[in-house]
Parts: sequence; C-alpha cells; structure tokens
Amino acid sequence: MKNKLVGVPLLTMAFTLLVSLIIILFLSEHTWADEVWLRNGDRLTGEVIRMKGNIFVLSTSYAGEISIKWEEVQNLETENSVRVVLSDDTSASGTLLRREAGEVAVRAKAISEPLNIKLSKITMINPEVEPPVKIKARLNIGASYTRGNTDRDDIYGDAELVARTKVNRYTIGGLYNFSEEDNAKTTDNVFGYMKYDHFFTQKMYGYAHATGEKDKFKDLNLRSSLGLGVGYQFVETERTNLSIEGGLSYISEDYILADDNDYTAGRWGLNFDHNFWEDHLQFFHVDQGFISIEDSDDLSIKSQTGFRIPFYKRFNSTIQFNWDWDKTPSPGKEESDKTYLFTVGYFWKNQ
Repeated sequence: MKNKLVGVPLLTMAFTLLVSLIIILFLSEHTWADEVWLRNGDRLTGEVIRMKGNIFVLSTSYAGEISIKWEEVQNLETENSVRVVLSDDTSASGTLLRREAGEVAVRAKAISEPLNIKLSKITMINPEVEPPVKIKARLNIGASYTRGNTDRDDIYGDAELVARTKVNRYTIGGLYNFSEEDNAKTTDNVFGYMKYDHFFTQKMYGYAHATGEKDKFKDLNLRSSLGLGVGYQFVETERTNLSIEGGLSYISEDYILADDNDYTAGRWGLNFDHNFWEDHLQFFHVDQGFISIEDSDDLSIKSQTGFRIPFYKRFNSTIQFNWDWDKTPSPGKEESDKTYLFTVGYFWKNQ
C-alpha cells in the first residue's frame, strides 16, 4: 500500500514534466510574431504597431520600435487582428495573411472568405481612435514695462480656438495691442474674427466669416466684414497645414472723423504653418485681403508671419511680424502699420 502511495506523486510529477516539455517544444517551433517582408529581401519579425503618414512601425525584441517607409514593405502577415483603413475611407479588421507581392488578405470573423487587398490601397493600420471633435487652442502674451527717462508700457495678446469635426470647422480668435508712453496712448487697437467651414469633400470647403476691428489711431470706430466663399485645404496634418480661400464680403467702415464707407469686396485668404526638426520650430503665415469690386483703391491686407519655438511642454515663444496695410486710409493717417513682437504662449489640443 505504501509503494502505491509513493508511486502516485511520482507519476504526477512525470506527467507534469512531460506536458511542460511538450509546451516548450511547441513554443520553440511556433513563432508568435508578425512577419514583414521588405522589397530588398529582408524579413523582419515582431509586432505590427501602426502605419500612418506612410510610416510603418514594427515593435521588435531586438531593436525596439522600427520605423519603415511604407513603400518599402512588400508583404506582411500578422498573428493578431489589426485594423486597416483604405484609400476610399472604408476599413476592415482581422488578421493579415500573406499573398503575392504587394497584396495581403484580411481574415475577418464576419467574412467567410479572406478579403484580398493591395498594400497600395492601405492608408493606415491601427489608426488611433480620434475624438469626434478635435480642439486646438492657443494664447500668446507679450508685455513690457519701462520706467526712467521714458515711461512706457506695452501689452500685446492674441488667442485662437479651432474646433474640427469630420465635415465642419469652427474658428474664433482675436488680438489686442496697446502702448502708452509718458501717460499718453500711442497704440490702441483690437481685432476679432469668427469663421465657419463646411467640407464638401476631403479638400474642398465653403466658408462664412465675420470680422471686426477698432483702432483709434487709424480713425476707425469700427470696420466690420461679413462674407461667404470657398476654400481648398491642400494639406491638413500634425506637421503641415495649408489652405487658400476666395469669396465675396460686405465691408462697413465707421470712421471717427472721416466719412463712413460701405462696399462689396472680393476676399482672399491664406493659412500656412509647418513644423521643422521634429516639432522644435514652427513657421507660420496667415493673411487675408479685401479689394472693392467697385473701386480698386479700397484695398486692405492684414497678415501675421513668424516662428514658434516650443521650450517647455505646451509652452512656446514666438517671434512675429504683423503687417496691416490700407491703400486708402483716413485722411492724415499712414497706409501701413508694422508690429514686431516677441511673445510667450500656451498651446493645447485634445488630439
């Protein structure tokens, strides 16, 4: 009886060792990894992380995350389900199976037969879940305080909020500029704007805008504009944005001393920004102009150009040049106002 009792645990141990050995052998023969074949003949193993902006990212145990140009990928196969987005904005989820060069098959649970897809039709793999409304906001402030032989105070601030859905974009912003020297104002102006864009296609959109401007030293009690037009978004990415616009606007100029003026004008707009060196420097240029369809002398242009330099988390410093030009200013006033600025700002987004 004693020998039988001793044999039971020995048999259990032997069975456990045998099962463990089988599992180890199985794991050693089976590679639980995604596979990627490149055009140059290399074959990589790891885990497919994502593909966005034509950059394919593979996580490996030997080199961490590897970034590969998407056009260099000839084929791939995955163990786990991934989500692919195609050029027509359709998507599919499932494991990827290797097919002929430049083509994969998606094996999805909801589809009985794998779906063959050309790699050239894939625009993203495992895209991030984006919020239904993307919000970007920025605030820049600059100020100076001088006391001594000259008493001078300068205050400048601008802010903008942009809310973007798939087909709509809402923009509101403004700027304020104030200077005082020896207790006498030398600059005092404010400018505000609102804009609504509706995208008919991925690139083409229609817009409605409104602006308002007050400037005592330009004899402007209020210059307002309301208008409609169309725009084209050439690029809209994290790194680069470029759009142009054109349309018609109604301009109303209420002067403090000069005669008031109302007219219909053609409007153009340009919005461009680009990040250099992995977002360590951003160049931006924004301008809009109005020209009367009745009198070409009623022409005005307003622009902002500069560089933003991030220095701590969401904070950045800005070197900026603002140019405001009016071909027919109020009598006795200059055509052009130029402002050179250095400001500190904060930028926030929920993307």
